[in-house]
Amino acid sequence: MPKGVDIESDPSARRKSTRAKKMMNHSLLDDLPEDIVNSVMKGAKNEVEMPPGFNPSDDSEDEYMPMAKKGRKKNDSDFDSEEEIKPKKARRGRKPKYGYGSSQSSPKPNTPRPNSVPTYQATTPVIKPEPGQEETLVCLMCPETLKVDTNARFHYSVHYYDANAFISLLKPEDLKDGKAQDEIGRVHKYTCPHEGCTRRKMGYKEMCVHLATAHQQLRQLMMEDTRPGIKEVLARLYPQEIFSAVKVKQEKGAPVPYAQSAPEVDNSEDVDDPTEAKVEAPKVLKVAPMFKAAPPKVILVIPKPEVKTEGTSLGPRVDKIHNCLICNGPGKSNKDGRKLNLGSGLQELKYHYSVCVYNEGGLVPFIDPGQGSLKSEELEEYGAKFRYKCPFPNCSKNQGRNKAIGYKEYAIHCGVAHHQIEKWMVANMRPGLEEVYAAVKIAREEESMEMVDMPEVVVEEMHTCFICEGKEREGRNLSFDGSMVYQTRYHYASCYYDEGAYLHKYPPGAQNTNEEGGPKDILGKEVKYSCQERNCTVKRKLGYKEFTIHMSNEHGGLEKVMKDDHREAIRNLAGRIQK
Repeated sequence: MPKGVDIESDPSARRKSTRAKKMMNHSLLDDLPEDIVNSVMKGAKNEVEMPPGFNPSDDSEDEYMPMAKKGRKKNDSDFDSEEEIKPKKARRGRKPKYGYGSSQSSPKPNTPRPNSVPTYQATTPVIKPEPGQEETLVCLMCPETLKVDTNARFHYSVHYYDANAFISLLKPEDLKDGKAQDEIGRVHKYTCPHEGCTRRKMGYKEMCVHLATAHQQLRQLMMEDTRPGIKEVLARLYPQEIFSAVKVKQEKGAPVPYAQSAPEVDNSEDVDDPTEAKVEAPKVLKVAPMFKAAPPKVILVIPKPEVKTEGTSLGPRVDKIHNCLICNGPGKSNKDGRKLNLGSGLQELKYHYSVCVYNEGGLVPFIDPGQGSLKSEELEEYGAKFRYKCPFPNCSKNQGRNKAIGYKEYAIHCGVAHHQIEKWMVANMRPGLEEVYAAVKIAREEESMEMVDMPEVVVEEMHTCFICEGKEREGRNLSFDGSMVYQTRYHYASCYYDEGAYLHKYPPGAQNTNEEGGPKDILGKEVKYSCQERNCTVKRKLGYKEFTIHMSNEHGGLEKVMKDDHREAIRNLAGRIQK
């Protein structure tokens, strides 16, 4: 192609190939006239359209067979009359709720169960009545109409309660004139003794009705009632329940206990006169009724505090409400002292009485404060000067890292945990305190504890340094206890050095004295000293400050300096910090 020709502007200038072109999707019939094509193709089958990709060669033996169309047949006319129509398989349903083969799934028909006993259901299904069609009865004690399935048992329970029928089953705590005085539980409360039942506290009336309706006590009372008509009411309120035969698991080869058919009779010899086989009716296993005897009576125990012990209680536990006789006495009112509990809240009651008695100074005669001959109002009670430890070795206050406590906390602890409040009650008995003492005593005896006198007080006296007056942290809370007195002595020896009390007693020497008469080197960088006392374990050389403190603390210098002190408090302290 000559150069300089623009192909885009002149399409005819494009080079043409002489190679034969392949005709795509072209038939020779398209080149013939229409009338010739119709005459030639008359009676011919329509051309079968090949699927995409099917292009066998001329010598191939493959023959295209079109697939039958899928779809539902509109009617049964397509089927041959001699051809059987196969039934469709049932679609597999959802797995039963209780699993295949469980006792609650329906069994397959005509499928025998080996080694099993057929059951005969004798109970009728419970059908809930329509509103207004419930079974009713008329009360024999009042003209009220009752519904058997709802309020009849409750109604009769209230009638029996009004007739004091529950006195023999549950004796009230405040029985007077043949009846309970506190019916709604303002003072006396009861708890159901049956395991698995509610632990809610109830009044006497509610407790009786609860036992009657929930624990078959009404049934027992009606069985013992001989008035006419009661037996008929009992039969309607407690109909005898019918039970179905029980399925019994049988071992292989073991005989079936019931529901067996009669043995087959061999009639092969006499064919004309066969003997009819007699089949016995299946026998149903009889089950004894559920209630063979009346339920046991409920026994009320003497009111006792709740104690954590193994086993079950024999009767309802009584929680009696009590108001403190000290802070709620005549002319006094304290909210914290109201509604104390003599049963399950006995521990809180003992703590409250211990606090009230302590505030009046009543625990001092029984619990020694160890602070000398001070009056109760003059005692240091918060541990700033005196700190206490419980004298009982096995007490919880001595377990672990428990710190020493003040006298107030110590006295209240001994009153509650070591029964000193009980000793106070014995010595200060007053009207109304007898029942409190009885409850506290019973609780102590159930724990197998004895009321003993307090051992010697274990007290640690604390004070603040009389020289530095606590300006330094080490000068606060100094102790006279045997294990802590060494720290107290060391602190006072250090304070006396700061005051210059050792210059004349332990002179630093000419080499270590400055123009003012004080030591030049107190740390021992240039001048060092050694202890010359016999049997002293310190053999190393010390600086002047460390040397004087060592001599004062270890070899009697501190006592001499304190006895010569012009302050009386320090002179009185000298004898208490001796090693």
